[in-house]
Amino acid sequence: MIRMITLFQQLAEPWLIFLAEDPALRILQGAMLFLGVVVIFLVFFTTRDILLRTHSFWYMFISILLVAALPVAGFLLYLLIRPARTIKERELEFLLVELLAGSKVSSHRETVDTSAGVIAKKPAPKKKKSPKKQEDISL
Repeated sequence: MIRMITLFQQLAEPWLIFLAEDPALRILQGAMLFLGVVVIFLVFFTTRDILLRTHSFWYMFISILLVAALPVAGFLLYLLIRPARTIKERELEFLLVELLAGSKVSSHRETVDTSAGVIAKKPAPKKKKSPKKQEDISL
């Protein structure tokens, strides 16, 4: 265990040159480093999220700029103004609505039961079979 600690100290020594000798300043520097990592994460998350939600360049630009300029408050504002659904979700909903509308119109025999949000096709009413005539198949 002591050997691992000394190994860690040897690996960390070159990087500790950038930190102050005073422990209070070292804690402050660590907090600033953590805050910088959080800001970078928020900007990257916002960029990825807004690219999935809209095609508008200006909306993307303003959202990313808002989060970069006001890291935490800007991110909370972004969460309020961002589109509710992604582009894929809107396309999927459009296709589902189109499919359901098409299935209701296309078949006049089949009816669609949408009770409780479940779509189940009711069986078509059976026709009465008429007696078939026997055909004479002779050559």
